[in-house]
Amino acid sequence: MNENKLKQATNFFIMKRLLSFVTLLAFALCSFALLFPLIGEVGSGIISTGFVITHFLPGEAGVFGLNNTNNFSARESYRIAKDLLYNAFRNDPAFANPNGDRGCREWVNSRKMSQSEVRLEVELNAVNNSFVFGLTANQQNSTNVIFNTENRLTMQDSLICNEYGFFVGNPSTQTATDWELKTYGNTQTFPLGTDANLLNTTLYSHAFFRMTCNNDVVMPYRGLVNHWYKPETQQTAALGAASPADQIRGAEDGYITDEPNILLIGSKGYIPQIILPTAMALTSARVRAILIFRGILAQNSTSVS
Repeated sequence: MNENKLKQATNFFIMKRLLSFVTLLAFALCSFALLFPLIGEVGSGIISTGFVITHFLPGEAGVFGLNNTNNFSARESYRIAKDLLYNAFRNDPAFANPNGDRGCREWVNSRKMSQSEVRLEVELNAVNNSFVFGLTANQQNSTNVIFNTENRLTMQDSLICNEYGFFVGNPSTQTATDWELKTYGNTQTFPLGTDANLLNTTLYSHAFFRMTCNNDVVMPYRGLVNHWYKPETQQTAALGAASPADQIRGAEDGYITDEPNILLIGSKGYIPQIILPTAMALTSARVRAILIFRGILAQNSTSVS
């Protein structure tokens, strides 16, 4: 065990130093781009190579991954978020003047931006095969309940989403907080009837996510199988010597990228929903679906602010 940890730490150190060297070399070469165009092209090539390495080269968990654990791509997502916000509001009447471009850019730069997330929930049942999430507090979900574990988007804000996750849970009541998010139908979490199997088959294997905005379909189909994750270590009995808990890494498991980014604007009518091929004959009345959008939150950025 100690030998494996030492190896992981060594690999992490080597990769970190390598990326630092690549970044410094690219900066130095690009600094001479005006005097030596060829060197500038080489520097651009190195930057592109570094981008490919940081995004596609396999590595230890925590070194490379989704935006939530990768500072390089998180910073790039922030830059893209500002551009998306600019493009979304450039034609607003407030910027209909000769200095509109500059005014809109200054407005974007003055927004309070931070990494954040929006969490939406809905109860599943044995009757319906389509379930709607409420994005803001004034929108209803299929359960007609705003759960105390949700974090909905306020109408004054916008979220530029660059990744999102889908999970299931089985709280004991609608107000319970002592329950876990799951990336698959675990028989210990969903012990009644065939609930666990239905979640793994009908829901995760064949259902899909769809989203519209003011009747415009912005995401027509994305399978929930992309979020389905059965960990190597699974709970198969009561916690204790007989069985460990499910292995999970909250920063990554269950999440997928969202490119091109979706701009969620609180003042617009977004309808996120999941659609199943058929209704599930669930035994439990409290099985819940959870949708979490991650990205850059721009506070006070909508027309109702």
